[in-house]
Amino acid sequence: MRSKNVLKEDIEAGIALLEQQIEDARHLLKQRPLNNKMHAAWSEETRSCLIKIYGPSSPNVRSLESTVGATPVWMGMPPEVAETYQASRLEGSMSMLKSCIVSLKRKAGNSGRE
Repeated sequence: MRSKNVLKEDIEAGIALLEQQIEDARHLLKQRPLNNKMHAAWSEETRSCLIKIYGPSSPNVRSLESTVGATPVWMGMPPEVAETYQASRLEGSMSMLKSCIVSLKRKAGNSGRE
């Protein structure tokens, strides 16, 4: 999907990938405390999806990397604070993915006009 001649079907496939990642994140957030291994796996899968859609050097990939993090901000952070922080970062990643979907939908709408 990185070239200018992007097929609408490719865009729609990218949207479906991101929508699934958002749904998976919602599922993770419902299971408290968050499972660090599941969160890390979700992050890696989401990164892979973004690379498929935008390419490895995309700002979207870097943006995800800055919103994802399973490690505490400081040493000795109380577990409940670390878990809340991790959940907020996951929610931030979901918001970023939603904005990617909006952008892709716009691109899909314009793909027949280019």
